Amino acid sequence: MANILAFETFDGGSHKQFRETVTKFSEHNWHWITLPPKDWKWRMTIGAKELVIKASIEGFFDQVPDFIFATSLVDACALRALLPEQLRTVPLVLYMHENQIAYPTHDQRDATFALINFNSVLCADKVLWNSQWNLDSFLVGIGKLLSHTTHTIQNIDEQIKVKSTIAWVPVEPPEFNERVKQSDGYTRIVWPHRWEHDKGPEDLLELARAWTKKLRLKWILLGEQFQETPKALDTFLVEFKDDIEHAGFVESKEEYWQLLHRADWVLSTAKHEFFGTAVVEALLAGCKPWLPDRLSYPELVPTGCVDAGPHKQVEPMLFNGIKTHLSPATAKNATCHIDSLL
Repeated sequence: MANILAFETFDGGSHKQFRETVTKFSEHNWHWITLPPKDWKWRMTIGAKELVIKASIEGFFDQVPDFIFATSLVDACALRALLPEQLRTVPLVLYMHENQIAYPTHDQRDATFALINFNSVLCADKVLWNSQWNLDSFLVGIGKLLSHTTHTIQNIDEQIKVKSTIAWVPVEPPEFNERVKQSDGYTRIVWPHRWEHDKGPEDLLELARAWTKKLRLKWILLGEQFQETPKALDTFLVEFKDDIEHAGFVESKEEYWQLLHRADWVLSTAKHEFFGTAVVEALLAGCKPWLPDRLSYPELVPTGCVDAGPHKQVEPMLFNGIKTHLSPATAKNATCHIDSLL
């Protein structure tokens, strides 16, 4: 059993869920130093210093841990440099929830945060990626980025690959697994994303306009909302108010699972997805996948299950192996895999 000193600069959303689930199911002893989920750009640039100060005040440097663990919004280079001398040689494991080079943006690309990720990956002794898509998109993106400058770094892909492993996010399946059978002739679709532009609300609106009446669809919209709601979602809420059974964030996990068990399909319109915890939860609840053939989705379901949907003629037997395919992502199995990599 190892003692792990872990650092998280953005303890919210999927990062917080990962921290809580790994700590709950791991055989190792985890000691987390965290910061609130605000101002992620500042967290990446100065968060390491904040974490080290906090860890020192709380006495976490009194003993030398077996591993240092950090996530992808931590500047691992700065973290290692700022640690007390006796901790700087402790093996550092980096978990890549996301990579900044593949993140879609409306602005001119600022390479600062991509390069922080790049330096963190080079600095770490081991790098765990939450999907093959995450790793592949990083390798392609960093190659393109570095092609714009003169550098002498050789065999970048090989340097990264040799220390990299795919480790899916641990996802807790529902404690109950009773699907609610509806007999009213409607097909229910759950869209489980954050209400932000990178989750493709424009595509959601387009699909709803094309198929809601034709297929008698009812909608369940989940996911966190923020001060600014994308215009397409505001339009959706007005146009389809009579077809929406739920819209908004659900604090209660039990209520959340109940809503998932009412749905027939889980729809993603995301423009980026490095893993897809909400989609995996819906699939484990028995929803069929209405997922595009891109990003991490081809990894999450068996061959042939992407690019399906209620608007297509799909053999129902095709979906029978989804839960078996996702078994490595269930909390105990995924955490055991992460444990084995430390």
